[in-house]
Amino acid sequence: RSTPSNSSAASDVYKRQKILLAGFAAMAISFVSCTNDFESANANPNELNEINPEYLFNTSSYYTLNAFCGSMKKVLLANYSHYYGGATGGQVQRYGNQGSTNDLYWKNVYNYAIFPVHFIQTQMENDEQYHNRVLIAKIWENYLFSQAVSIWGGIPKSQAFNAGERVPYDKESDIYYAMLNDLKACADGLKMDGDVYKADPIFPSGQKSSDLLKWKKFANSLRLRLAVRICNADRSKATEVIDELMENEQNLMTSNEDNCLLQWGDNADTRNYFYDYLVINRESNLDKLHAAGESILMYMAPYADPRLEKFFTPANAASMPDNFHWAPYWGQPKVSNLPSGVSLSPNPHSGKTADDYSQLQDKFTEQSYAEVIMNYAEVCLLKSELVHKGLGSGSQTAEAYYNAGVNASMAQYGVDGGKVNNYLQTPGIKWNTLTDLTVTEEGEDYYKDFIGIVSSAITSDEPDPIYRQIIMQQYIAMFYQSLDAWTLIRRSQVLEFPPHFQPETGYGAVNAGTKDNPYAYIPQRLVYPDSEKTNNEYELTKGIANLDGGQDAMSTKLWFALPTKTNPYLTNN
Repeated sequence: RSTPSNSSAASDVYKRQKILLAGFAAMAISFVSCTNDFESANANPNELNEINPEYLFNTSSYYTLNAFCGSMKKVLLANYSHYYGGATGGQVQRYGNQGSTNDLYWKNVYNYAIFPVHFIQTQMENDEQYHNRVLIAKIWENYLFSQAVSIWGGIPKSQAFNAGERVPYDKESDIYYAMLNDLKACADGLKMDGDVYKADPIFPSGQKSSDLLKWKKFANSLRLRLAVRICNADRSKATEVIDELMENEQNLMTSNEDNCLLQWGDNADTRNYFYDYLVINRESNLDKLHAAGESILMYMAPYADPRLEKFFTPANAASMPDNFHWAPYWGQPKVSNLPSGVSLSPNPHSGKTADDYSQLQDKFTEQSYAEVIMNYAEVCLLKSELVHKGLGSGSQTAEAYYNAGVNASMAQYGVDGGKVNNYLQTPGIKWNTLTDLTVTEEGEDYYKDFIGIVSSAITSDEPDPIYRQIIMQQYIAMFYQSLDAWTLIRRSQVLEFPPHFQPETGYGAVNAGTKDNPYAYIPQRLVYPDSEKTNNEYELTKGIANLDGGQDAMSTKLWFALPTKTNPYLTNN
């Protein structure tokens, strides 16, 4: 190992591998306490000549939070997922692109999150006493790549950390095939009586060491997620993997006890990113508070979803329109201005700020909040989806899996069983039923956004109403997993969301706000960072050529995704 240096990850991960490794070690020492148990993971982090997998794995776990649950969630994913508003005025939030921001995201993923677990593998893979720990590091690395490929598309994977002047980009499809193979090998290869991490930050046992059975279930469940994700791109491969997994459902998550959670730390260096942003500095960020998004309320409030009170606070009654139909909850739209051809007087959102609306419940901003990486509810609903769509079969019907998924989500948030039963009997929520548009005198307007151009109603006009029910419940069950929700929206394209009516018109925006098409739908991907154009241009150019249409644009559809669902009201007006 090289001597520590303060140059850290300022250099490119590919072209300056030795500098990165030394700098990473120096950087990581300052984060010995990455979660509540991270401080016990390494007895002597300053002993750089000894590779400490405990320390590296815990460090990777912390930087996973930093990569996907910090700035990226605040700036991008809050808007892309439609879960919550606030901080919507910048060019990135208006679906534009900023090269320096993309550089930061890329570096957080590769240099800080993936590199430590990859290094464990390269250093320990031939040492049998680290057999399980190497496989766990590989499972986590594949989870990280599964998130990264959903953001950019084709990226370096197979040779990502091979020092050299050029680092090839793998095709998006090849990355998925490799992840599916890797996860199978890891799940099958774990030895239940073998070695463990002593302080596992993700699946700790009662003694805080790795719970190997939960790691096995997570690897298989993640594999199921990826197989269903690619079903529109390669149905044959998807069904092959699904058939294998569904033969042994006990090897998937089987209860909320198997949920994959990753907890922030309890000190100023490692605590929840949003604790500082929305608690300590709340008064200076009142215009950027995470108000409930109008869209997520649209899918919950008209159906009296009992999870509402678990997610959001009641809104400021004085700010809310009189006799508002979703009271006491009120959600913030992307922007308060109206699209061309739409008039509304008075506009209830004019002059409002984020603190006028329902807010995220405090638990989401607690300093040691445990982020959900994957939950049992998602696994149940993936099973419902795959059975309904004919991608495979299981021990239960699609309806039974659907009900199990809703129940699991409710239990995860501590909802009373009686409320769950009532909810599951609600028309539009109950399996294979349509929304009752006669519940109020408003008719379908009761289920629409404030402009009236999108709706959460399950109607006979839908090509596959049951599929929309399943995806709607996945979307709700994934609440606050903003990157996963963005991926779900792109792969299914069945739920309705309003576009941005005041989009960015420059900076490589997803839609330049032209006269013919002045609205912007959520991006299909992020563009590659500027640093790659400088440090890896030759391979980047080849990687771009593999994208749909050969365009490095935010509107470029990724391999797994479906074309953007446009709004028929705006299209026809």
